[in-house]
Amino acid sequence: MLSLSKTLAMRSVAGAKYFHAAAVQHATTALTMPALSPTMTEGTITAWKKKEGDSVVAGDVLLEIETDKAGMDVEAVEDGILAKILANGSKVAVNETIGLLAEEGDDLSKVEIPKTSAAPKKADAPAKEEKKEASVPKQQESHQPQQKASTPSSNLLSPAVAHLLLENHIKDVTKIPATGPKGRVLKGDVLAFLGKIKARPAPEPTIPQPKTLPPPSSPSVSFPSTPLRSSFTDSPASGMRKVIASRLSESKSTVPHSYATRDLTIDNMMKLRHTLADEFDVKVSVNDFLIKAASLALRDVPESNVQFGSVDNTKQLQNIDISVAVATPTGLITPIIKGADKRGLQSISETIKELAKRAKASKLKPEEYQGGSFSLSNLGMFGVDHFTAIVNLPQSGILAIGRSRTELKPPAVEEIELLSDSELLDYLGSGKNKKSSASKSAGSSSKKNKEDLDLIDFLGGSAPLKKKSTSTSETALGEEILRRLRPSLESTQVVSVTMSYDERLLDAEVASKFLGRLSHYVENPELVIL
Repeated sequence: MLSLSKTLAMRSVAGAKYFHAAAVQHATTALTMPALSPTMTEGTITAWKKKEGDSVVAGDVLLEIETDKAGMDVEAVEDGILAKILANGSKVAVNETIGLLAEEGDDLSKVEIPKTSAAPKKADAPAKEEKKEASVPKQQESHQPQQKASTPSSNLLSPAVAHLLLENHIKDVTKIPATGPKGRVLKGDVLAFLGKIKARPAPEPTIPQPKTLPPPSSPSVSFPSTPLRSSFTDSPASGMRKVIASRLSESKSTVPHSYATRDLTIDNMMKLRHTLADEFDVKVSVNDFLIKAASLALRDVPESNVQFGSVDNTKQLQNIDISVAVATPTGLITPIIKGADKRGLQSISETIKELAKRAKASKLKPEEYQGGSFSLSNLGMFGVDHFTAIVNLPQSGILAIGRSRTELKPPAVEEIELLSDSELLDYLGSGKNKKSSASKSAGSSSKKNKEDLDLIDFLGGSAPLKKKSTSTSETALGEEILRRLRPSLESTQVVSVTMSYDERLLDAEVASKFLGRLSHYVENPELVIL
């Protein structure tokens, strides 16, 4: 529960730290809507816990406010009586008065509501003065032709023109034909007037264009008088959606994004996960493993655990706090797992479940979703194979996690099992004389034996392989060749992760080191639970 600070404004006391109080009669205190987060511009009062005339003791819950990302309870920090409720069930801008708090013993019937329209009226006074001052130049402009007739104006004439006028004792500038822009007299105009050079032609007057287009020559298309039915419905955007749009637009347009993708093998992680569930009754998700692995990777690569401060400032963070994207009915929010590198898997799992539950109920405190070192966004549970995320300012990067998939790959084959060059040449060249006998035995064998003999016949006959006796049958020899030339494929589970990082803070080398350490901990999950 967040404690909401406010200040008093008695008859002679000015406004103070968080609440701006307006002094009214009977020593009342004006309660105003506070800015509970850096992005908050307005809030909605969902319910007042006190009624007008109720006594209020410090620590009592006054009201509930729904901000752009969470709902919060507002506590009183001073004793008094709730004199007036000025806003309820509607959106209120920050610093706007929402209620009045009076002292014990005050006559509530004489409490006056502060007039919010007084300030704008005072602010209008300078505007009237500006209008009054603006009217003076217009009057001066009406007398400008007479001033030009007597003395040249330095605001309209260049120094060279003024020098020529004074040198030739020309006082009435209006007698000189002007060819400059907006009717200004140029040096050439004065010289032409004195007959020293040929006069320039006067500028042609511009023909004003009509403000409206002429009627079209073709007949206009007539539309039906009955309006068409709308194929959509307008829905107001939530406060969180507005903040998300603003923050992501700022990040995408101002942050130089770069991306790095890597496949992580999670076979060992899945085995350990099942072992923990079956033998120790500890149920953790793949996301919990990845949160811990990412925090350890940030610890091993400290140059990636940074925030962007300003153009000349990069913040090196000492704590490793992982933000995890959670979808709520009103939008996306990123609660923080603080000190994730020092937590166990079970602690991470319980914490993220609790934070996600309160996030969906709009009960998170600002310190529980603001800040963080690094972000994780997992869409694997929605069937997404691969995606890229936008950096969550001012963090250095975000990891986009796709779903796991099964891939087939040949098993690791020892060098002794491979056919050597000499063994293969001996086999291909020494059995040609036995080709006919191999074909005869193929006719009397089964279909499988026939396929094996066809392979032997294709390779050029039969020859003893390394560590095989010369009496080995051609069928067994064919099976051995099939096993060693076409080994069975093994299945493995793989997850693709893409790291979006801020090029102002990280480069490709640091991002690669981070992904390398992440892969190390994922493929060796026993290091994660230590």
